[in-house]
Amino acid sequence: MAVLLLGGAYLAFAAGAFAVYIVALAVYRLYLSPIAKFPGPKLAALSNWYEFYYDVVRQGGFTWHIQELHKKYGPIIRITPTELHIDDPDYYDVLYTRGSGRRNKYAYFSGRFGYASDTFSTIDHDLHRQRRKAISPFFSVAKIADFQPVIAAKVDRLCEKLDVYAANKGAVIRLSRAWMALTTDIITEYAFAKSYDQLESPDFADTLHEALVAIYVTGHFALHFPIVFPILDVLPEWFVKWGQPDIMPVVGLRKDLAKRVRQIRDGINKGHKTVSHPTIFHEVLNNDELPEDEKSDARLGDEAQLIIAAGLITTSWVLSVASYHLASQPKVAARLRAELAAVKQPYDWRQLEKVPFLYGVVHEAMRLAHGIVTRDPRLAPDAELQYGDWTIPRNTPVSMTTYDIMNDKIFPDPTAFVPERWIDRPELDRYFVPFGKGSRQCMGIK
Repeated sequence: MAVLLLGGAYLAFAAGAFAVYIVALAVYRLYLSPIAKFPGPKLAALSNWYEFYYDVVRQGGFTWHIQELHKKYGPIIRITPTELHIDDPDYYDVLYTRGSGRRNKYAYFSGRFGYASDTFSTIDHDLHRQRRKAISPFFSVAKIADFQPVIAAKVDRLCEKLDVYAANKGAVIRLSRAWMALTTDIITEYAFAKSYDQLESPDFADTLHEALVAIYVTGHFALHFPIVFPILDVLPEWFVKWGQPDIMPVVGLRKDLAKRVRQIRDGINKGHKTVSHPTIFHEVLNNDELPEDEKSDARLGDEAQLIIAAGLITTSWVLSVASYHLASQPKVAARLRAELAAVKQPYDWRQLEKVPFLYGVVHEAMRLAHGIVTRDPRLAPDAELQYGDWTIPRNTPVSMTTYDIMNDKIFPDPTAFVPERWIDRPELDRYFVPFGKGSRQCMGIK
């Protein structure tokens, strides 16, 4: 009996201590936090469960909900207990560009993919610079120019397959799948000297679409429970397939990319000896400036997942958006064809960049495709940030969202596809943000 009474006392004490902790935490977050004075809903200030509801229960709805909060509370708001969000296109350069000082990633946000060690997810400013330096040369103007013949060959193969559908009257092709097959084959060839050959898939059925959607959806949940991805990495594949088959593409892609890195390290993948272009991971593994601990299978597997995902899903989506608008606006498509007909063949991308209407079509498609629509927080470790009359404490996570640049004051009728708006309008370049900006800008912009 004494033991039971003692156990009950311990439970009561623990419950009381927990209640005191919760009350103290609530008081701190609402009234004592360095960002307590910023406007926003009290529930968002109290707990990340507010974000969880919109991103997990409402399936990615937090981005759109933040827009509604700005309409109610103003251009700078508190969206979580620790994070501020700004809706002001003119502040984008201050938060993200190189001249504004060092910027760290938000550790909490990097956890949405299991604290991956790829360049994009790297938290520390200086470590990010080291990792980026090893890869960025492969996305230079010169390297992409050298890679043109491979891109052209893949495009020709896609055209051959589309001709078959065109000859078969009434045949339907999911063009978004075709674009994904194209971009996957290009980026995997460049990364590993071994293409996935998804252009050869009947009806382009075998793409990485399901895997990347699964990673994105799982990422919403893992943002709040980052242990998800480490667990998936150690569980046997048969167990995952039995318990949650929808997540199998996540497990399969991560392991396959790590395996491809291992094949290059072990000399099994010798494809780089038979191709005329450099390949990313053959070169990275032989980079003497990169420390050996930065070349592990796990880290380079994370890097491969970043490069493959960024190289295929955003690019294929831009192509899909462009295809839709060109198909639904015959006059726009006719004008584009007329300008391209005057360009000397074979096409050279540096020459194509100078075609005014094509320039407008590409930029408008990328603007409407957005790149990444989720927010991308930054921390300024060296100084406070200033937004109007608001002083933002040092190391406070501050985010903006590329979708918010869809501003009707900058882009009249912002949801319309109007390529002409980019022609002879260099002042719009500062609002072109689908690749992000600053030292962490997407390397694939060329």
